Amino acid sequence: MFGIDNPVSSGSSATTRSSKHDQDDSEAVWRRSIDALIEPVNSMVEAIRNGIEHTTIQLELVTKSPKADDKAKIDTEAEGGKVRPSDANFSKHLEEMLNEFSAGRIEALNAWANSKGLSPDQMEELQSCASRDFGQDPDSARVPIDRQQLFLILYIQHMLYTTGIAVLELSKFSDRLVAEGVMSRNRLIVPSFSRVRRWTLSIWDTADQALADDDRPSSREEKDMLYGTSGRSTDDIDHLPPTNAFERFGVKIRRFQQFLKGPELGFGFRSGCATMSCAILAYLHQTQFIFTHYRLIWPVIIAAIGANMSAGQSGVSYMLRILGSFAALIICYLVWYIPNGHVAGVIVFMWFFSFLQMYFLIKWPKYFIGWLVILITEVLSIGYELQVAKIGVAAATSTGVYFYPAFDVAAMRVACVLWGTVVSIFWTYLPYPITARGFLRRDVARIMHLLANYHAVVHVTIKTRLRGAEGDSNDKASRGHVLSNTRRAMFNKIMVLTATAKHNVYLQKYEPSLGGRFPIAMFEDILSQLTVLLDYMSLLSYSTEVWSIDGPTNHYFHHSQRSRRWLQDLAELILPIEPTEQRVTLVLSQLSSALDTGRPLPAKTQSMEPFLLSQKLKELDPDILHMRHMLELGYSTYAVTEIISSMITHKLDHLVKSVENLVGVVDFSRHGLFEGVKQA
Repeated sequence: MFGIDNPVSSGSSATTRSSKHDQDDSEAVWRRSIDALIEPVNSMVEAIRNGIEHTTIQLELVTKSPKADDKAKIDTEAEGGKVRPSDANFSKHLEEMLNEFSAGRIEALNAWANSKGLSPDQMEELQSCASRDFGQDPDSARVPIDRQQLFLILYIQHMLYTTGIAVLELSKFSDRLVAEGVMSRNRLIVPSFSRVRRWTLSIWDTADQALADDDRPSSREEKDMLYGTSGRSTDDIDHLPPTNAFERFGVKIRRFQQFLKGPELGFGFRSGCATMSCAILAYLHQTQFIFTHYRLIWPVIIAAIGANMSAGQSGVSYMLRILGSFAALIICYLVWYIPNGHVAGVIVFMWFFSFLQMYFLIKWPKYFIGWLVILITEVLSIGYELQVAKIGVAAATSTGVYFYPAFDVAAMRVACVLWGTVVSIFWTYLPYPITARGFLRRDVARIMHLLANYHAVVHVTIKTRLRGAEGDSNDKASRGHVLSNTRRAMFNKIMVLTATAKHNVYLQKYEPSLGGRFPIAMFEDILSQLTVLLDYMSLLSYSTEVWSIDGPTNHYFHHSQRSRRWLQDLAELILPIEPTEQRVTLVLSQLSSALDTGRPLPAKTQSMEPFLLSQKLKELDPDILHMRHMLELGYSTYAVTEIISSMITHKLDHLVKSVENLVGVVDFSRHGLFEGVKQA
C-alpha cells in the first residue's frame, strides 16, 4: 500500500513544482513586458494631458495669466526649448510623440515575445505557444495566461494611441480656429434659419424625447433610424394602412385624438383646476372685495407657476417655495425694521440682501425656485412699503386695496404662497398622482431597447469595416456615413434618456410613497450597469476605426498590402461566425420588454459565456492568430474587441440578474407552489 502511495505523492509534488516553475517564468516575462511599457505609457499620458490643456487655452476655455507666461518662458529656457501647451508648434510636437509611441510599442511586444532573461529552452517553449490551441489544454495554465498578457499589452497600447489621435485632431482644430482669426474677434452667434425652423417644427413633433440639434430627424425618420424596424406591414398594429380618402381622413382625426390623450393635456387640465381653485373668488360677487382687498392674485400666480409634471418634481418645488417664503418673511423684517423704516437705510439693506441672494443663486442654481420666491416676496413687500412712503396712504388705497404695515404685508405674502402651494399639492395627487417612478421605469426600459439596437449597429459597422465597404465618409449616401449618423443619433438619444432617468432617481427622495418603499437601489444599480455597457459598446465602435480604409483618421493608420490581406482573411473567418451579437441584442430586448410592462421574464436567462473567438478562428485557420502577426495593424484592434466583448457579456450577466430580481421569472416548478393544494 505504501509502495502505491509514494509514487502518487512524488508525482503530485513534481507537478506542483513544475506548475510553480511555469508560473515564475510567466511572471518574469510579465514584469519585463510591463517595465518596457511603463515609460512610453507615462510619456503618452503626459502628452495627452498637455494636448487637452493646449486645446482649452487655444479655445479660451481657461485663461492663461501673464505670470504663467513668464514662468513658462523661464522654464522653457532652462529646459532647452521644450515645447509646452499654447506654443505655436505644439500640435506638431504632439504628432511626433504619437509617432514615437507607435514605433516604440514594438519594444514591449518584443519583451513579451522574446522572453528576455529566460533560458533558451524556456524561450522556445513560450514561443511555441503560438501554434497551440489556446484555452484548450487543461494541463497548461501558461497558454491562456500568455494570451491574456499579450491582449492586455495590445489593449493598453491601442487605446492610448487612438486617444492620442483624437486629442491631436482636437488640438489641430483649435490651432486652425486661432489661425483663421475666429478666436480674436467677438461676435453674436445667431442660429441659422434652418436651425430655427427645425426648433419650431419640433414643437409639434410626436417623438418622446428630442435629440441633439445636429442629429434631429423627424418622428418617422427617428423611428427608422433608432429602432431599425423592418418587415412590418403597418406603423400602427391596430390599423392597416389607409386605402381611401375616408380612411386617410380618419387617420388625421386619430392624430388629433392622440394629442388630446397625451399626458401634457392632462397636466394642463390639473394646472387649470389648481389656478381656478384660487381665482374663483374673483368671479363670485360675494367674494370679489375679499380677492381685491387682500391681494389674493398672488396665490393664483403661485398655483399656476408651481405646477409640475410629476409628483417628485412637485415635491421639490413645494419644499423650496415653503422654505423660501419663511426665509423671505425673516429677510423682510430685517430689511425694514433694522433701519426702523427709514428709506435710505431700507434701500441699503435691500441691496445687501439681494446681493447675497444672487450669490446663492449662482452658487446653487438647482434651488432656483427657492431663491426666486425669496427675491420676489422681498421686492413686492418692501417695494409696496416704499411706494406708500412716497405717495401716501390715500393714493395707495385709492384702488380699493387695504393698507397694511410691513409686519402684516410680509406675513400675508407668506400666507398667499402657502395657499397656492397647498392647492397645487391637492391637484397634483388627485385624482391620481403622476409619479417620477413611472417615468423612471419607462426611461430605463427605453434605454435598454436602444442599447440593444446600438449594439447591433456597432457590430454591423465592424463587419462593414472588415469588408472595406464603408465608402467615402464625406458622401452622405455611403454606408459608412449612414451608419455613423445612426450610431451618433442612438448615442445622443441614450444620453438624453440617461440624464432624464438620473434626474428621476434624484426626485425619489422628495416623492411620498403609499405602501412599500420604491426599489430605488435596484434601479440605480440597473442604470449604472447600462451606463457601463454603453461605454463598452462605444469603445468597441471607436477602437475598430483602425479597420476603416476611408475613415476620418485613416491617414494615421498605414494599411500595408500585407496588413490589408491579413484583415481580409480575418473578415472571411469572422463574418460567418456571428459571435454574441444576436444573443446580446435579444437579451437586452427581453429585459426592456419585461421592465416596461412589469411582467416577469418568460424563463431564466442562462449565463452568457464569453465567446471564444480565438478558439473558433484557430479551428478554421490555425495560422490566422499566429504571434508573428501581433505587429500587424489590425491585430491589436482584434485584441481590443476580444477583451471588450468579454467585458460586455460579463456585465450583461449582472444586468440579467438585477432585472430578474426586480421583475421575477416565470417558473412553475419552484418549491412551495403546490403547498396550498396539498393542504387542501
